[in-house]
Amino acid sequence: MNYGNGRIPRWKQLCEAAILEPDPAKLLLRVIEARSAVLDQIEDCLAKPSDGEQLALQDALEYLHVLREVAECEMDEERKTGT
Repeated sequence: MNYGNGRIPRWKQLCEAAILEPDPAKLLLRVIEARSAVLDQIEDCLAKPSDGEQLALQDALEYLHVLREVAECEMDEERKTGT
């Protein structure tokens, strides 16, 4: 999504950081932080919705949900194998 001021919104930066995080324990923390930022942005947009941004925020929540599931599975597997 292109923003007029050339800056990437904080929620998007946090989502990208979560997507790129290889450590499952850190990933869960990044997902929580990114999800919170996305939800805050959704609240902010209720007064002045933009269809493109609403779709991007909805997609971000879906990606974060999947990332959380992956991290939890990886952490469970590490606990089982002791690695």
